[in-house]
Amino acid sequence: MTILAVETATSFQSVAVVGEDGLCATERVKQTRYSATSQDRSHRWSIMPAIDRLLNALNVTLRDIDALAVSIGPGSFTGLRVGLATMKGLAHGANKPLVAVPTLQALAFNASGLGLPICTLLDAKRGELFLAVFHAPHDSLVCAMEPQRLPIENVVDTLSLHVHGTVIVLGDGVPLCRQMLSERFGQQAVFPSEIACLPSAISVAHVGKERLARGMLAGADLTPIYLRPPDATANLPHRAVRPSTPSGTET
Repeated sequence: MTILAVETATSFQSVAVVGEDGLCATERVKQTRYSATSQDRSHRWSIMPAIDRLLNALNVTLRDIDALAVSIGPGSFTGLRVGLATMKGLAHGANKPLVAVPTLQALAFNASGLGLPICTLLDAKRGELFLAVFHAPHDSLVCAMEPQRLPIENVVDTLSLHVHGTVIVLGDGVPLCRQMLSERFGQQAVFPSEIACLPSAISVAHVGKERLARGMLAGADLTPIYLRPPDATANLPHRAVRPSTPSGTET
């Protein structure tokens, strides 16, 4: 089973191909911050060339790919929309199965081989974090706490309800609460290297392969996991709405 995977939930987009034997190839491109319009354009125009370069380097085409996997959030609104639209288009055009992979679960895969509880944290901005907890028995991932969006100051108490003992904590949200975690958990809080704290398309592919084996295929109505309203919606001022009047009348 050869999987083509894309991860665009964070400022680091990546593309990967993982083969039946576990061998993989990947390309990662650091995204620059843009306005909403230009960021959308940058993601859209950078994903397909990255996919093309990777497939060409491996001397394969989409016909050689068995399935597609895409990270579905939470994360960047723009990145998620563009990544999902790209992979939906490829899946439809090439008639390939598509698997949706929660971003926090893909991140947890980076530490799943240690057999310890895993807490994944992503910076949700505005003083908040995206948080999920997983157990990793026998190199598999079992969700112990579904993804949530929490204020930074609430993360430690919430994690304490789901984890007792040593826990691996990783993600780009760790620096925002590392001191609080260390004070509460002491040496039982294990922080992996920085490279393990990044979601990657390789992890998306591996988790996608597991989900595919369980028949967890994405449907045409697949949408990203946002866990919050878009910035444009969240920042709209509350305005009084005039009651509508019948057509042809005046108030």
